[in-house]
Amino acid sequence: MSIAHMLNHMPKLFSRSSFLAGKKHTPAQVFALILLCLLALTGAASVAPAADQQAATGKVAKCFDGDTLKLTDRRTVRLAGIDAPEMDHGKRKPQYYAREAMDQLTHLAQGKEVRLVSVDPKGKDHYGRIVADVILPDGHSLSDTMVRNGAAFVYPHSELNSHFQERLRKLQHEAIAARRGMWAHILTLPAAKKTYLGNRESMRFFPTDCAEVQHIKPRNRVFFGTLMDAFMAGYAPARPCNFWPDAK
Repeated sequence: MSIAHMLNHMPKLFSRSSFLAGKKHTPAQVFALILLCLLALTGAASVAPAADQQAATGKVAKCFDGDTLKLTDRRTVRLAGIDAPEMDHGKRKPQYYAREAMDQLTHLAQGKEVRLVSVDPKGKDHYGRIVADVILPDGHSLSDTMVRNGAAFVYPHSELNSHFQERLRKLQHEAIAARRGMWAHILTLPAAKKTYLGNRESMRFFPTDCAEVQHIKPRNRVFFGTLMDAFMAGYAPARPCNFWPDAK
């Protein structure tokens, strides 16, 4: 029996009373039911993207730091693929260039209508924040702009779109070479001349004298002769043994 034939004769193949009575059905009937369910699911899925697209816009209400913002509908968005120096959230002093990064993001985005472009299949991070490439009305990406200006560094993740991450890495190379933003100071610190060990699996790097490096499997270890080497390779600083200075 063909699929088209089964669909055309669906009412004859099944009846509510036969199912309630526990009547046995032929393999063709069972297959037709499964097919009908799959078609129904496909139809529902085709409607979902339209709803997602409607929700993938918003107006920026405020910026918390150089990589996180809140929309007027109270959604919190993390700029995909980047990290900026940490602001003071009541625990310690802000990190060097944190205020400048927050001010820059505020100037770029606050009060503007933005588009949220998905580059991460999960869609959210473990804090429940939306992870997206945020696009300004003029078509520019906030992640691109912050990295290009030396206000944030690349923060790789295996789940992120590979082309998107490669684009950010190239922009970071340009910013470092031109010593834009934070790079003008960070790469002159004593920490810039130290050696570092990267984890090939997580794409994070540690000072070689950090105890945490003992947990990196030998096959995943990548040696960097300087701080710039680690950043140029697209690795990001790990949280333990963080060398980043506080704001002046």
